[in-house]
Amino acid sequence: MKAIILAAGMGRRLKPLTDNLPKAFISVDGKPLIYRSLDYLGFAGIRTVIIVTGFMESLFKKKLGKLYHGINIIYTSNREYASTGSMYSLSQTEGLVDEDIILLESDLLYERRAINELINHNSPNVILTSTIRQTGDEVYIYYDKNGYLNNLGKNIDGKNALGELVGINKISLPFLEKLYMISKEDYNNGEKEYHYEEKIYKLSREFPVKCHMIKDLIWTEIDTYDDLEKARNYVYPKITKKET
Repeated sequence: MKAIILAAGMGRRLKPLTDNLPKAFISVDGKPLIYRSLDYLGFAGIRTVIIVTGFMESLFKKKLGKLYHGINIIYTSNREYASTGSMYSLSQTEGLVDEDIILLESDLLYERRAINELINHNSPNVILTSTIRQTGDEVYIYYDKNGYLNNLGKNIDGKNALGELVGINKISLPFLEKLYMISKEDYNNGEKEYHYEEKIYKLSREFPVKCHMIKDLIWTEIDTYDDLEKARNYVYPKITKKET
């Protein structure tokens, strides 16, 4: 199994901090977010990680190189990072993957067990789900009585949602290959600013997708200064206390 980290974005809501710094290199307790994710992937046995870069691509190569603590790093670029969404970034990994993957976003702070639980899950296609954190920026998740995805989105009614998307997923190779296919179709039709989770939902009728709920998962996505403050002062101390 390989991993793909989506790290092409510009982090506009965190300017001026991100004027010359990708979100992946924002530090919590002196350690950049992407280093933590690579450590967790390595602890879980992942030995190849593909990083999709875009904004300040050279910094990733300078800081991480081609080998990070025994993990082989492969880079691929979304050269249209300023005008495209996460699914287009994911599509740039086509031709580099020949097995199932762990797919994650680069701006996450989370518990180490999140990666292990997905890898060990018995379903081939799984999206990690948490209880709703009431941040105002949730991707809401609905699933059926058997835990299979039946709706998701930021712009759907979240009143009765069962959880929210964390941004860490397990995707089988056949599912990924179909994602590549529909991404090409959408791009050729002029659709660029779309996100991978929307396409996962689109394919979920053909490939059932399990929602793995961890109700007490401690995590945050860092999109704004408020997120960063919470990450440093609230989320990280809770993770540290739980994992030590």
